[in-house]
Amino acid sequence: MNAILLAAGLSKRMGVQKLLLPFGESSVIETVIKNMHGAGFSPIIAVFSDEVNDALSYKPEWLRIAINKNPERGQSSSLAIGLEMLPDNEDFCIMLGDLPFAGQEEMSKLREGFSAIPDDKTVFTPCRGGIFGHPMFYRAIWKKRFEIAQGDAGGRNILMDHKDEIVITEAPDCHFRDIDTPDDYKNFVKKI
Repeated sequence: MNAILLAAGLSKRMGVQKLLLPFGESSVIETVIKNMHGAGFSPIIAVFSDEVNDALSYKPEWLRIAINKNPERGQSSSLAIGLEMLPDNEDFCIMLGDLPFAGQEEMSKLREGFSAIPDDKTVFTPCRGGIFGHPMFYRAIWKKRFEIAQGDAGGRNILMDHKDEIVITEAPDCHFRDIDTPDDYKNFVKKI
């Protein structure tokens, strides 16, 4: 299954590029990439900032890299770049680069859940307390719908225009546990 990995954020709240921080035996972003591939996502369309791309040495052949030269324009600018590289008429998922706790097994379960949603539904997502987790899964129609996304909210507002097409599922903490601040990093990483 095709996947778009949004990994061009500026890490303003962290103060340093969080995706390059050590995580286990590699970095946050390398862990996310390996977990995604292990869960059956390929190709992975990774949208990086120059900083992340220049520092990352792990670049397997199934990782299709695009660079967001203007990441300050928000997450939707990275989404637009990823969507351009996405084949037409194929379902896809979107993952965020700062969710290294979402492992292969957990993502595989979600991918299987997406394959079982009814034909009149177009989105499958982990959700808790009204907050969507990642990865999120989309039918091919969403490539066109997301073309109007703007700012850092990405496609959230567009999703709400089609909320009757969304199937939500309970999921473990790992799909919601992102790393945004130094305290997040310190508290989460000491648990691995």
